[in-house]
Amino acid sequence: MAKPKFEPLVSVDIGSFSLKFIFIQPDEEGKPVVKALSHIRIPSFAHMLTEEERSGMSKEDVEKDTTAKVNKFLTKYLTELLYDNQILTKKGITLAGGRTATIRYIEIPPSPNKELLSANIKAEASKQMPFSIENAVLGFTVLGETVRDEKAVQQVVVAALQKDFLKISTENLKGGGLLNEGIVILPQTLEILLGKKLSPPAGKELKIGIIHCGHKTTSIMVYRNGALNFFRDIPLAGEHITEAIFAGGELEGKKIEIADLEEAIELKHKIGVLPPDEMKKLSGKERFAAQQIFNIVEKILQHIQLSISFYASQFGESGLDRIYLSGGSAAMKNFRDFIGESMDIPAELINPFADLDHQKVNFPPERMTEEGPGIAPSVGMAMYNGDARFINFIDIVQPNRGSQGVDVTKVTQKFSASGSSKLKINLDLTFLTQLDERKLKILLGLVGVLLVLIVSFPVIKIRKDVAETIKEQQAASNQLQDLNNAQTEVQKILQEKERLGQENHFIDIINAQGFPFSAVLLELASSTPDFIYLTHLEFFPEKEGKGFRLSGNTENSDKIFEYLNILGKCSLIKSPVMTSSQEQKIDDNRYYISFEISGKVEIPQKKEKTGEEQQ
Repeated sequence: MAKPKFEPLVSVDIGSFSLKFIFIQPDEEGKPVVKALSHIRIPSFAHMLTEEERSGMSKEDVEKDTTAKVNKFLTKYLTELLYDNQILTKKGITLAGGRTATIRYIEIPPSPNKELLSANIKAEASKQMPFSIENAVLGFTVLGETVRDEKAVQQVVVAALQKDFLKISTENLKGGGLLNEGIVILPQTLEILLGKKLSPPAGKELKIGIIHCGHKTTSIMVYRNGALNFFRDIPLAGEHITEAIFAGGELEGKKIEIADLEEAIELKHKIGVLPPDEMKKLSGKERFAAQQIFNIVEKILQHIQLSISFYASQFGESGLDRIYLSGGSAAMKNFRDFIGESMDIPAELINPFADLDHQKVNFPPERMTEEGPGIAPSVGMAMYNGDARFINFIDIVQPNRGSQGVDVTKVTQKFSASGSSKLKINLDLTFLTQLDERKLKILLGLVGVLLVLIVSFPVIKIRKDVAETIKEQQAASNQLQDLNNAQTEVQKILQEKERLGQENHFIDIINAQGFPFSAVLLELASSTPDFIYLTHLEFFPEKEGKGFRLSGNTENSDKIFEYLNILGKCSLIKSPVMTSSQEQKIDDNRYYISFEISGKVEIPQKKEKTGEEQQ
């Protein structure tokens, strides 16, 4: 049996909560075997600081202190894991997740060549990324082609990685003695892991949802017939549940205090998601924790439902056939049942070790079952084999790193000492011997003065010429400024005259367009809710398929989706689509979303007047 191509890399997933370390190697038959597996909690160094220590530190000092401690922690454990498991390879791979990488599914017109394709993708991606792509590494993969509104389009998954993360991840691996051979994105690690489960049976359609509930963010993905058609990150996940419990509060008039972060984490995993009726059986800290868990998970569910509804409305699709769950928070008790029953869709926790030989690995079997959904992306990452379909940011930044070399034999000497020129000056200085010492001194003094005058004359003349030139240039500059001012005034007068002339015929121009400006404005004004702040509106009455484009601000992305649903129900507005959105930072804890929506305007048919109406 031929061995499949399989490049073993050490999978190192450094999250904000834990370190996941996995190494998978093919056996003699080419089947993947788990050789090393470790899941280590990263201490919350910021929470471990005492009040006395914090009082003398700024926010920047806390961040620097935490970063230094995390780096020391990673160096220690990565070195030990490589040594203890006798791993000889020095090549590692890591994951770009959370806010470090932004992922979008886009559709663009077909491009005839790679250069134009790249340019079109970059232009479309710049509209949809929450940060400038000039400060990011851009990667994409073309999924195929489809038809939208009777036009062919290319389906593309595009990802932008912040350049800072590229440096940080490389340094983290370097501390443990590993070369950074790969930075991949979350959806594709799960694609590697799930494999054929995402593909439909012959002749059928299959729509799969993947919900990854991690530490800081929850990622929502929709796959149609094996291809990613929707991706969205929401800033709500396990950390928010832990922090809500840890913050404490009141329950039935009694103050609830949680000792430390460890107790909050223990309560979260012990209790899990309980319905309100079950909560009543609990008391004290446990009941308080159950309420906080349910409140956050319910909000996560609302985001999931809204995202799936938006996907269905945008693409004209029906519901999902199945949901797969991954991430550490997805392994909470009853989380799977709560999501599946609430959405009325079969839900399944991902078991990353189901099809892998893991019998010889030194890892407790009960932990493998409990922590499997959280380790799932890391296992998929360890099975990465350089497939060109997948985005690897290291390949983008260093495309020729495997073939670079230096040929020192081609270095030659460029200069030689041969061919030096000689300058001969013949002077008859015999007359100097006939002069006494006094005359000789006078002669040398005169020669010195003469030399000073000769050298000084060009300098004096140049300074005089420069002064005169500067004076003339200043005068010319003043004259030019006067002319420019006069020309500007004339242009303003001409422009004002032209504007006034155009306004005389403004009503005629509006009527000639045959476009219901006032009706659309009235409908937008009446249907725009209080949580949307519109800043710009533009109509395109002259184009085929008359349309509009509007811009505005709102609190979060959910509000945009709600607004799209409202616009979709308007009589004159058709096919509203969000073309871009960007997160605008107010301060360290607050932000708002600026967005742009475009769509078409349906022109109402004019009714022909009856004979009586004409009379």
